[in-house]
Amino acid sequence: EGKENQETKVKDYLRHQGFTEVPTVAINTIVKGPQAMQFCAECQLGERKADVVVRLHDTRLMAIECKVSNSATNSVKRLNNDAVVKAEYWIKQFGTAQVVPAAALAGVFKVLNLEQAQARGLSLFWSHDLDKLGAFIDSTK
Repeated sequence: EGKENQETKVKDYLRHQGFTEVPTVAINTIVKGPQAMQFCAECQLGERKADVVVRLHDTRLMAIECKVSNSATNSVKRLNNDAVVKAEYWIKQFGTAQVVPAAALAGVFKVLNLEQAQARGLSLFWSHDLDKLGAFIDSTK
């Protein structure tokens, strides 16, 4: 399962949940970007690109990074050195009350790296079980 396939799965899941994809825009304030029941792909969120950005029901933005790892060693690079760095940037730029950094994961990840990512502000979802992502989104109503 490659990164592009994973992004497609996430976007298809969001569509199935009633969300509409909108054109990509640069999001430099929290009011920019997708609105209620919308998402965009490959959006610039601040100075960092996000794979998928979703407007949650409570008006926050959820930035989802799609990460595929084929080995525990590779998971450090994919998760901690990329997705977590973006998560920390978005939290610093927009604040925890405005943005929810997340990752949709597939493949092999070291448990320690997953725990470290969560401790640094990244919400984790598995792409084989996107109903957990849906449950989180529903919980923001």
